[in-house]
Amino acid sequence: MNNDTDLAAEGTETSVLFTMTDMLRFRATTKDASFPLTELFFDPEQGLLRYVALDVGGWFDRREVIVSAKLIGVPDLTSREVPVEITPEACKQAPEWTNPDALMVVPIAMMPPIMIGPYGGRFAGQTRRKADETADPQHPGNLKVDGFARLNDWVGLPVHGKDGEVGTLVDLVIEPDCHLLSHLIIDTGGFFAARKLVVPYDLLLGLAADSNHVDMNLTAQLLHDSPPLEQFDRINRTWLDSLRAYYQLTPRL
Repeated sequence: MNNDTDLAAEGTETSVLFTMTDMLRFRATTKDASFPLTELFFDPEQGLLRYVALDVGGWFDRREVIVSAKLIGVPDLTSREVPVEITPEACKQAPEWTNPDALMVVPIAMMPPIMIGPYGGRFAGQTRRKADETADPQHPGNLKVDGFARLNDWVGLPVHGKDGEVGTLVDLVIEPDCHLLSHLIIDTGGFFAARKLVVPYDLLLGLAADSNHVDMNLTAQLLHDSPPLEQFDRINRTWLDSLRAYYQLTPRL
């Protein structure tokens, strides 16, 4: 299986897709500077990336700011860089994201790469947590990102289907040219011989009320019998459509 971040085969109309955890191993670059990506904020209801957090403080002065995803370009696989359409000065003057708990979490960028592959899809429906439900007066955050989901908060959560727990969420897949979340990657280790399986984002029901697991509109058997990515040498639109057909979803436009 290929662990590159290019999730689409050449010669197809499928967008190049990336896993979101791998995007945290890229650097955001402006004309004269580059900054590490430290977090991704997304809207689960719309299935869209909304903001990215950048560390503009340097080695000994960590200072994280948030930048709109609309200013972020398509990652470059060769340079491992993501273009940012503002100046270095504007990046440094962007609003800070305050999160004291961040230092207690191992950054995803420090974790080893995991399985990746291309996919396609849209979101089916979820109730997003409101900012006043997640705000902690002792740990103030930035209102621009309060209420949006954090990648680091979702990765590693158990995944529950209609008939109980089916695995662990290990990544989300994104189309960076339109900031659309297209798939989830579920590790079924401990359930079905430790396979990592791709599921269209359409099947996401949302985060559980207690925030302890992710709910999906599928069964354990349906996930177990889904087309394994390992059987394909090249990922193309045919594979994407076959995956959607398996889950009885309409083809993507």
